[in-house]
Amino acid sequence: MTRPTRFVRAVLFATLTMAGACSDSQSPKPEALLGLPDLGTIVVTVSTSGSDVPSGYTVTVDGSQSQSVGANGIVTFMGLSPGDHTVSLGDVPSNCSVGDNPRTVSLIAGVVGATGFSAGCTDAGGGGGGGGGGGGGGGGAGEVIGQGQIGTGEPTPGSDATTFDFDIRADLTGRFTGTDYADLHGGTPATLTTDPVADPATSFNAYRNSSAACSDPSRGVEVDAVGREDTGSLVGYTLTVCDNGPAGSGTDFFKVFIPSEDFTVAGTVTRGDITKQ
Repeated sequence: MTRPTRFVRAVLFATLTMAGACSDSQSPKPEALLGLPDLGTIVVTVSTSGSDVPSGYTVTVDGSQSQSVGANGIVTFMGLSPGDHTVSLGDVPSNCSVGDNPRTVSLIAGVVGATGFSAGCTDAGGGGGGGGGGGGGGGGAGEVIGQGQIGTGEPTPGSDATTFDFDIRADLTGRFTGTDYADLHGGTPATLTTDPVADPATSFNAYRNSSAACSDPSRGVEVDAVGREDTGSLVGYTLTVCDNGPAGSGTDFFKVFIPSEDFTVAGTVTRGDITKQ
């Protein structure tokens, strides 16, 4: 696994954001990542629950920039000027309902803004025209708990270890923290945290109760979230985990993907355990 120069997660059991300046001279500052110092980024997450779910939607910013997104996915719009921007979710079928749409996202130069749409869908043939106010992004029973690390090194600055600690539920509550000991900011490992109670700017936006990344998809969970990095920035990310075996078996799997930073860290769990309930 190749690690990029920059990652943010010291409290990875909870979410992310790209923006704050990095004290590590080897890590690019957000301005370098964005290309221009006076521009910003919006990360949009989409989650869908219910029946007869569409394959995807179209996300549009300011009526001019559009991207396709899956029924449960994330898209990123970069190079946006500071100020208010209108974000809308299009191609929503009549059997699905969404909350506030469109909505306004305010951007600060060099900071990542985030918003999430939750769609609730009903049986398209059942005549339910509205489906109730926007779903909960995952609803139903389900919980995944994990504590441990990937990588074989000791969790000390400069090692290849990435540690994690999370407890996330299908009702989109919980916490997540991750620490990357290979990515140092002034000698301190980078962290990523999502904890909607302690930090309301972070959130869990979708909980999928299976994952194709697992040998048995039913033993997997995928979570779309917004977390805060140790730099103070907020980033959108996807957590993928697999409960493939008992603690110590070396078969569980952990992955974090941050699209706005083109960053991925993944591997089998070398210490600890992931449990899907």
